[in-house]
Amino acid sequence: MKTTDIHKVIELLKLAKFEEEGGDDKEGKKPELEAKSFTLPVHLTDVLPLISVDGSYCFLFSFLGAETWIVLFRIAVTEYCIELKNDKIHYCIKTAPQVYDHLNLISFNETVLSSQPSVFTTTSEIASRFQNRKAQIFASNIMTYLEDKTLEKLSKTRNNCILIKDGALLTFKELKRENIYKKILLNCRINDILLAGISKSTSTHLLGNVYTDDFFLKKYYNNEFPDLTYAYIPKEILEDQTKFDIWGDVHFAKLHKDAIKRFRVDMDWKGRDKERLFSANAA
Repeated sequence: MKTTDIHKVIELLKLAKFEEEGGDDKEGKKPELEAKSFTLPVHLTDVLPLISVDGSYCFLFSFLGAETWIVLFRIAVTEYCIELKNDKIHYCIKTAPQVYDHLNLISFNETVLSSQPSVFTTTSEIASRFQNRKAQIFASNIMTYLEDKTLEKLSKTRNNCILIKDGALLTFKELKRENIYKKILLNCRINDILLAGISKSTSTHLLGNVYTDDFFLKKYYNNEFPDLTYAYIPKEILEDQTKFDIWGDVHFAKLHKDAIKRFRVDMDWKGRDKERLFSANAA
């Protein structure tokens, strides 16, 4: 790179006016989040069984030039528990994971789409906006649909447990998942199930700052999050986003006292036994 180019870059960076944390702009926009502490259960073996639903997909074959792929979708349901054996705590998978495989086509071809459920057509329309990533976006949303159908079945057939979805409890508004999530939430309340979605990705900008949410919390709120804590993200902060339906209250939670990263935890709106859910997940 030429010296003149370097100077041009330096001048451009000056125009960007990056400020330190004391800058008025950042201080004015900084939301005040309340951190709430919680503790581990007194008796770890009394923790409710935890059932997780986690999906994945794999492209097996591509029809070159036809924008059509054979994809294997896999949904795994795993139940965890804590047991006491010989005075030692054991973290166990209670039963062998249940695995459900779905072999299907994803395609942007109208003839193929006309023979599939309507969710494929809607998802193809959303994915087509993403150009180079449209096949992955298509597959990811079909996988989410299969996860949601699995959540619905489990919420109907299980009781007195914690039901966890891998990832946030959100969907594209255009997918119109109201009916399925109304059933899931109602079943969970009837069957005494604590429902949550947990995502390790907090590289979002929900807090309205140039920094990612994870970095923002570390920079400004580390002292507000000692030990095991969670912070509720007010609904007003989420109202500006227009692409997604969110099926629960959003939190950023520190689930280990020495954790250097917080998880996003979406929880059933009713907020029943919120401390119990965070406590059990931390355990």
